[in-house]
Amino acid sequence: MTRHRHLFFLLLAASIILLITAGSYGVIETSDARYAEIGREMFISGDWLHPNLLDIHHYHKPPITYQITALGYGLFGINAFGARFFLQVAIVLQMLLVYLLTLQFTPKRETALWASAIYFSFPLVLVASRNLTTDTFLTLFTLLGIYAWVLYRKYGRVHWLYLFTLSLGLGFLTKGPVVFLAPVIFALFYNRYEKSKRAWSIHHIIAWGLFLLVAASWFVYLAVDNPAFWDYFIGRQTVDRFSHNVFNRSEPFWYFIVLAPLLGMPWLILLPWFAKRLSLKLRPDTIESILLFTTLVPLVFFSISTSKRILYILPLYPLFAVLTALMLEKLKTSYAQTVLRTTGGYALFIFLALGIAPLIPGKIHFPPAFTAVSILLILLLVWFWRTPSMQIKNKSVLISFVTAAYFLLAGTALFSYSVQSFKIATPVAQWIKAEHLENREILAYDKRLPSLAFEMNRSIVSLYNGDRSLNREVQFETDTQWKKYLYNLTKPQEQKRLQKLLMAKPTLLVTYKKHIPETLHWLRSHYAHEKKLGKWTVYY
Repeated sequence: MTRHRHLFFLLLAASIILLITAGSYGVIETSDARYAEIGREMFISGDWLHPNLLDIHHYHKPPITYQITALGYGLFGINAFGARFFLQVAIVLQMLLVYLLTLQFTPKRETALWASAIYFSFPLVLVASRNLTTDTFLTLFTLLGIYAWVLYRKYGRVHWLYLFTLSLGLGFLTKGPVVFLAPVIFALFYNRYEKSKRAWSIHHIIAWGLFLLVAASWFVYLAVDNPAFWDYFIGRQTVDRFSHNVFNRSEPFWYFIVLAPLLGMPWLILLPWFAKRLSLKLRPDTIESILLFTTLVPLVFFSISTSKRILYILPLYPLFAVLTALMLEKLKTSYAQTVLRTTGGYALFIFLALGIAPLIPGKIHFPPAFTAVSILLILLLVWFWRTPSMQIKNKSVLISFVTAAYFLLAGTALFSYSVQSFKIATPVAQWIKAEHLENREILAYDKRLPSLAFEMNRSIVSLYNGDRSLNREVQFETDTQWKKYLYNLTKPQEQKRLQKLLMAKPTLLVTYKKHIPETLHWLRSHYAHEKKLGKWTVYY
């Protein structure tokens, strides 16, 4: 513990910062709410193998993320903190693995500490800590696999080989074949750098058998029951995601190329400058080159893919952190002042932006405390910059860590302070409960709103009238129970079915940024009152 006490304090600080803010606001109506709600329904039903979203089977992803989320509810209850708890744990474990991986490439613990702190400072990592998706857990398994492979090649002990294939298996159960991208590319290049210490043996067969057992378990279980799952997983959920825009996620080719450096500020902006100063050659004969190849090849792959979401490239950022720290270590002291100016300038920009934001009128209201806190941090930055007691490279890393911490705390405060400015259903749920209307059937008009179901901790009814998000896949439903939770208002017979529901029991109608058209005047006229809550409207 004494040897790694600085790591302990770094991980402790990161854990506190991540955990105290994890449940400060409700789930956001993006993948955050979707995964939180699927985990809630899994936890409530006790069915851990058949994910449901708004009471309809949802097999878009393997179940590990949902299962981990459900475990969070078992520990902390059904709330935003329970949903996001294991995200924070995963990021802290990634920081630890970044540290350990860096130590395999350099004997300097200081460099490994830099890598861990730099990883935390990436804005994309902070975004991942607040956005419940598969990508954070996939990153953990990807990084664990790469670390295990390095140790296996260096020392030849078979338990590292088993950990490598087990990590890939768990990653496959998290997000499918994409788990192979970074580890396999890294292994191909690293194998030329580090010769194998062990000849081929029966252990290789057993290890890959372990991978198949873990990776295929859930898919085989479902396909044995219904062979149509094979075409669904291989075709729509794998091939079509790459080659067709089946989920309306198409972005331009340069999407990742532009955003990847911006979401790695300030360090990824410095990488080309580092490479030039170190005369880095693109040959796979150094660790730095291997790490660079391992990040660039998947970046090109994702750029070609038609389905793009920024968190898809999160598994590359631990390698960016290791690469940055190794290059920073080799950088001449005479160049370190440029690094300090860049990290200090970035920090000053963040502090100024957050300090000025409350003074600018707009739709989003920033907490007034931002101004005072930002002024204090700017004064501390100036003092810290001028103090001669710390090495310049350490200063740069510490400044970026503090900036990231403030960025995360400020972002959390903003979402909590101006919750109605964001797509969060908490104010709606609070108002419904305050008015004692929670026992009524809740109808959500022409929008998939899992955040509302999550906040109410109950099933809701979705009314489809053309919105793409409610074009649900029902081919795997084994009965007609799902029709209780989804009405297709583009069909006259479905409108009649809804009218029967409205006559049979009291209901609430909730809309988000939607107006009920004149063609559905009969639906609007069923309610005598309405309540506006930001972009939400409740009819009752």
